[in-house]
Amino acid sequence: MANTHATSHGPGAPGISDAGFVERVRDAIDRQELSLVFQPQADVATNRLTGFEALSRWRLSDGTMLPPDVFVPMAEQGEAIHLLGEWTLRTACAAAAGWVRAGYPDIPVSVNLSARQLDDPGLVLKVLGILAETGLPAANLKLELTETSMFSQAAEAREALVQLRGAGIRLVLDDFGTGWSSLATLRRVPVEALKIDKQFVQAMVEDRDAAAIVQAVVALAHALDLGVVAEGVETPEQRLYLQAYRCDVLQGYWLSRPLTTDGVSDFLAKRSVIVRSIGDLGPAAGPQTSG
Repeated sequence: MANTHATSHGPGAPGISDAGFVERVRDAIDRQELSLVFQPQADVATNRLTGFEALSRWRLSDGTMLPPDVFVPMAEQGEAIHLLGEWTLRTACAAAAGWVRAGYPDIPVSVNLSARQLDDPGLVLKVLGILAETGLPAANLKLELTETSMFSQAAEAREALVQLRGAGIRLVLDDFGTGWSSLATLRRVPVEALKIDKQFVQAMVEDRDAAAIVQAVVALAHALDLGVVAEGVETPEQRLYLQAYRCDVLQGYWLSRPLTTDGVSDFLAKRSVIVRSIGDLGPAAGPQTSG
């Protein structure tokens, strides 16, 4: 069921209908053009591993890599996001279940959840079914939600998130500070942590306003008993700033570029891994000796 236009010109080519793109995504799954990479997350103070975020990649049969910021937004415009999202979730959960079997029982995987997926009335059953199918404990799955998507959700979608949280799945609010009505969102959704968008993290060393925003988000989150993840950390200076602000977890090239499944195995084998959940990294944890 290959779509010849999508194959020759990429999925973003003009003239591809929503139904055509759904078929193109299904074809990509069948051809194993889609894959996941995993970016590590670590305790800011101790550098201890706290989990991985799953990120999707699409390599065409001719070797061309399609950027996620092209194919993911296109999928989100229609029904293809349900197919892509379910494949991503199942693949990520299967990988994380493998980490458990390998002797790393406390390394969660984070998977992004789009606004369209939240509109799916069968979302809760799908997620719980994938956990049962892969054998991954619910506490080892984190679903990342953007605050922009959360602002526009109906009561049914918020209830679905409450049910997922009640089943033991953990929720994280992504790109905090870039969307709408952030404080109202925090009151409606049972999240355990906030992720500070990389635009603030990468600017904070040189920009006093960005630094003030990062510091304020950390203080706000801790006042609400939430953890904080800083994404896009690329330099030792950024890490030192985050440690001074008592941010909990960092993610970015300073720690590691995204890893393939085999790369994760090597990363775990070479690294002295002491895993702590974000839930244990609130303000009560206090400063710790860097390790």
